[in-house]
Amino acid sequence: MKVKDVMTGEVKYAEIPGTRAEAIELLKKLEVSAIPVVKANTGELVGMVTLRKLLEHPEEDQLAVLVDRNVPTVSPEDELKVAAEHILRTGNRRLPVVQDGELVGVITVRDIVYRALANLNLERPASDFMQPSVAAVWEGTPLRAVVEIMSLAKVRALPVINEAGDLVGIIDDSDIIKLAEVETTSRISQMSGKSEGDSWSWDSEARIYITKTELRLPPIPVKEVMVRDLISITKKTSVSRCAQLMKENRIEQTPVLSADNKFLGLVRDIDLLGALL
Repeated sequence: MKVKDVMTGEVKYAEIPGTRAEAIELLKKLEVSAIPVVKANTGELVGMVTLRKLLEHPEEDQLAVLVDRNVPTVSPEDELKVAAEHILRTGNRRLPVVQDGELVGVITVRDIVYRALANLNLERPASDFMQPSVAAVWEGTPLRAVVEIMSLAKVRALPVINEAGDLVGIIDDSDIIKLAEVETTSRISQMSGKSEGDSWSWDSEARIYITKTELRLPPIPVKEVMVRDLISITKKTSVSRCAQLMKENRIEQTPVLSADNKFLGLVRDIDLLGALL
């Protein structure tokens, strides 16, 4: 199976020259955490811009500065295993598909799981690829703190536990971006102070007007946003069956539970790509 067999051909992308605000609006509209960036009028790939980068640099407005240009790419003719290797090595969930320097598609973790793994009858237990050690948050944790924990742990989803330590939900970055409000603020910066002799001059102060666009999160606990109805698997559930459950329920991770419903670990869709190698 090749990249062209599962990739998404119709790609939404940001362009440079462009602004941070335009990228945020597109990410929010598509409900994704990263998008390709191309040169306007040419379609030549520049790189990728991520929600995390935009949150980490709220003062920077020029999209060209925020783009990650060092991203791996694949060709439509590459074997699917090549894309899986790139994704697992870098952690990038989306790979640009490039032909003759131009962006012709993207291949995502979801593409591989839904269009390949779900149909390959792979009987190996999905629990072979689970994350046994995962960061978790308490259900009363404020949403902004959850974003910081995700960033520090370098994860896109977190299990949510109650005061007894029981698993009660999962929160991922798509849940958060749906709630985020795009806010534009402006402030005036005085470049130099005026002297005594300038007191009667209207134009004696050099000012610049700074406009900043950022995502604002509501001050609510994670329990008000998290997904409560969890799709879980056991240690014996196969890779392909796990992929099918992810496809049927449009989810990116599933908890692994013991026979007495104890939380054992988390299987992410990206983890399942290891079954191709």
